[in-house]
Amino acid sequence: MIERIATGVPNLDRVLGGGLPANSLVLVSGNPGSGKTILTNQIVYTLAEPKRKALIVTTVSEPLSRLLRYTQEFSFFDVKKVAEAVVYEDIGHYLLGMNGEKAWERMEELILKSQPAFLVIDSIRAVHDLSFSPAVTRRGFFRLASVLSTLPCTAFLIGEYSQDEYNHAVEASIADVILHLEYRNVGLGSRRIISVRKVRGSDFLAGEHMFKITQDGITIFPRFITPPKANRYEPTLERAEVGIPGFDDALFPGGILRGSSTLLAGDPGVGKTVTALHFILNGALRGEPGVYVTFQEDPNQLATISRNFGFDLEKIANEGRFDLLYHSPVEIDIDEMALKIIEAIEKIGAKRLVIDSISDLASGARNDPDRFFNFVYSLVQWLKDHQVTSLVTNEMGQLFANELTLTGRGVSHIADNLLLLRYSEIEGEIRRALTVLASRGSDHSKKIYEYLISEKEGPRVGQPLESAFTLFRPTTRQE
Repeated sequence: MIERIATGVPNLDRVLGGGLPANSLVLVSGNPGSGKTILTNQIVYTLAEPKRKALIVTTVSEPLSRLLRYTQEFSFFDVKKVAEAVVYEDIGHYLLGMNGEKAWERMEELILKSQPAFLVIDSIRAVHDLSFSPAVTRRGFFRLASVLSTLPCTAFLIGEYSQDEYNHAVEASIADVILHLEYRNVGLGSRRIISVRKVRGSDFLAGEHMFKITQDGITIFPRFITPPKANRYEPTLERAEVGIPGFDDALFPGGILRGSSTLLAGDPGVGKTVTALHFILNGALRGEPGVYVTFQEDPNQLATISRNFGFDLEKIANEGRFDLLYHSPVEIDIDEMALKIIEAIEKIGAKRLVIDSISDLASGARNDPDRFFNFVYSLVQWLKDHQVTSLVTNEMGQLFANELTLTGRGVSHIADNLLLLRYSEIEGEIRRALTVLASRGSDHSKKIYEYLISEKEGPRVGQPLESAFTLFRPTTRQE
């Protein structure tokens, strides 16, 4: 059984498959500015103690003065540990004034003298590039690996390596663990990505994982996936009442199935948010706490809308029956949102969830439809496993269009219930029309109903609209 070390970096242990293997040789690679030094120092300052010291060897690319100046900006930096638990040594002059072989010898001397529990060489690439010859480089790496194998030491070698360079670099061959970080431009924004390329003798969470750098250091948001083995739960035939007059009678007799997912698609301004709010707040008043995720309506706007319909949002939230997650639609990351959504659900024991809207959330996939599909599928499965009844809104682009086009991959194939809410021109008036397109495993109305919304009575399902059927010709499109 491999001994594991908890790194102290949020969610990194999960990505590594349970923590960092003890006494391993870790290659931390990536492009300039990707966060390699921050990540390594965050781990070291979390773990180092006077009896388990860390030795940080700096070179010409990361001189000691600059490294200390920028590291102390982070909350994980502890000045009391400097020289007591974290010891710095600079070998820059051995590299610049000699042939590189002296630098390897000096590192070996420092390691044997200090006997550190943790070793950082920043940057090993500088030692590689300034060595006299490839033979000196290879001999230096093999001697380093040999020395470390005799000590209870976890070592981090930091360097700027691309993926193509791994195939020929001796550093990659001797490393037990390879962590690769990237700072990547995407559209008008950017993304920070970490991936595990190697963990000797162990499984790990493969793929690309987003991370952020704040004053507290690095936080990783693992790629949201379904469990390798499906959770077993007892399917239920119980119904969750929406609470909107006529909804639980005309559309779904008794309400929608608990634990099911519903997609509410509709025109801009047609009443999707009002419907979603009533679904979540009516549930809260019936003893089913709910989480509302929104990317357009800020908390003040939602409080105003709720108050207009007779709901005291602040009171319901203070009673632990409602939680609001608001995030600007700019710079969304879907894996970060997944963690926040699950945390909010578990915090109040939520039985209902609203995401308003899925089209805003899709922007967090950065134009990667496969990533978005995997995310939505995984999230919906998690909600079903935990018997959370969800409603997701989706805005349609064309007003008064005579066809409905739903995405053929991502949402409509995963949602159990498909609702369509649209404007309809009938006898010279603009009226709202609501219909159920599909309901998996449940009976539902096949008619098109007028949907009425007023501040006095709130939303309610009216009478069938006999002349509105021509406006609903659903089609699907593969994206």
